Amino acid sequence: MNVQFRIIIFLLISNTLLAQNIPVGSIDMTETRLRNEQLLGRRDSLTSFTLRPLSQSLLTGLQTNSNSDSKNKFLLKALPIRLTGQYNTLAPSGWNDGAMIPDKGYQTLISAGFFAQHGILSVQLKPEYIYAANPDFEIFPLTETSSARLNYVNYLNHTDLPSPYGDQSYNNLNWGQSNITIAINKFSIGLSTENMWWGPGTRNSLVMSNTAPGFLHFTLNTKQPIKTFLGSFEGQIISGKLEGSGKSSPKSQFIIDGIDNEITKTNDWRYINGLSINYQPKWIPGLFLGLNRVIQVYHEDLGHTFSDYFPIISPFQKKNTDGEDAKNRDQLASLFFRWVMKESKFEFYGESGWNDHSQDLTDLFQSPEHSRAYLFGFNKLFMLNKNKNKYLKVNFETTHLEQSADRIVRPAGAWYMHGSVLHGYTHKGEVLGAGIGPGSNLQTLDFSVWEKDKVWGVQVERYAHNMDFYYDAYTDYNHKWVDLALNTYAYRKYGNLGIQAKINTSLMGNYQYQYNNNLINMQFQLSLEYYF
Repeated sequence: MNVQFRIIIFLLISNTLLAQNIPVGSIDMTETRLRNEQLLGRRDSLTSFTLRPLSQSLLTGLQTNSNSDSKNKFLLKALPIRLTGQYNTLAPSGWNDGAMIPDKGYQTLISAGFFAQHGILSVQLKPEYIYAANPDFEIFPLTETSSARLNYVNYLNHTDLPSPYGDQSYNNLNWGQSNITIAINKFSIGLSTENMWWGPGTRNSLVMSNTAPGFLHFTLNTKQPIKTFLGSFEGQIISGKLEGSGKSSPKSQFIIDGIDNEITKTNDWRYINGLSINYQPKWIPGLFLGLNRVIQVYHEDLGHTFSDYFPIISPFQKKNTDGEDAKNRDQLASLFFRWVMKESKFEFYGESGWNDHSQDLTDLFQSPEHSRAYLFGFNKLFMLNKNKNKYLKVNFETTHLEQSADRIVRPAGAWYMHGSVLHGYTHKGEVLGAGIGPGSNLQTLDFSVWEKDKVWGVQVERYAHNMDFYYDAYTDYNHKWVDLALNTYAYRKYGNLGIQAKINTSLMGNYQYQYNNNLINMQFQLSLEYYF
């Protein structure tokens, strides 16, 4: 009986799985490796890598086809077991870590599950458990001037980014990277709690990244590029549920000159509707052009018409919308590009976004920098041996969320903040977009060496914390909180076991905007993943 059972399980898990997804931020760096191999000319040149999670079919080059011979077979596979442990010595550090929270001290994430498929229906169940010790750490001081503290409270009142993340240890079990979908040819429709990433950035994304936990959403998306006579298209439409952290910064932060300045946030959840679409013109090989747009609103403010449930179809110009301000909705939109040059093993990319409607085309033409943020970067590969199985990768990326000089005459508010949606653009107390957070800037230079089942790299970063707040709160130039970080990472696979290790060192200059308060934070992270 045991032998027969093992044979059945072997037959079930040995079939090709076409609908399984590669989790965003997988520790084996599969997403990045596939993108690298596209530069080397070894992968599909029509895949943009600007819409993730990616389909597992990219690993095999197989096409999703509901009419395949296996459509009536039942497929079952155990998903990898993952264990990640992390320790910050001084303060929260890092982002793009999904369900893990911003904390000091020790934190761990455990994940496991299975994938099942029968015909066009598939189920991916991969819950995540997180524990964080979450001890106290130094936060913005109460000894600052009343003016500076009022400006700081303004950010606490208009975002759900509590610091610290509660006042006790943290335990959470969530659905993690789970979904239930129906795949029809190259399209997929279903429900998911997976993390998503929209746009070409590698360190940050303006609109959608894996900094916050995944949220429950309905999705209609392409699994592979859709070829037409104009070129190929990829896209995703989502409607989902965003939730607050249920936490607040210490009450003492809000009491200034004896007055309580806290604005109590509602416990209501938020409805989010989003669109990401990418176009690859057939006449310009390697060029990808795209658009991201998301709109969120509190459930209690949500109307009941089609345009209320799908506001992404509403005009971009405020003059063409009917009472947009009265709807208390928050919009983010971006345009992006990625240009792959396989002959040079080189790509460059960029994304420019806006967190407010323009009044009309004249307004957009006169002040395109109003409420704008942007990121730009490039990747370049250098072969290191004659067998072409070892190469050096150089990546540079700059992200700029700080408001432009247009703020002097027309303040737009910091990115991810909003006057009506008091939680800002967040889920469970973390930003959904760029993990550096409102008003911040980042420059990253990354060198990495890639071999089969092996990666190691060094990363240098300059991280300027919330410059919008700084210019609101201070009149001198020597309080800027700027980190200089040296990050190292490595991945190695031994049989069925993958191991990733990171050691990140940050010199925090003027920590918490305090002059000459220069501190060092060390982050140690070890991830183990066992593949069945």
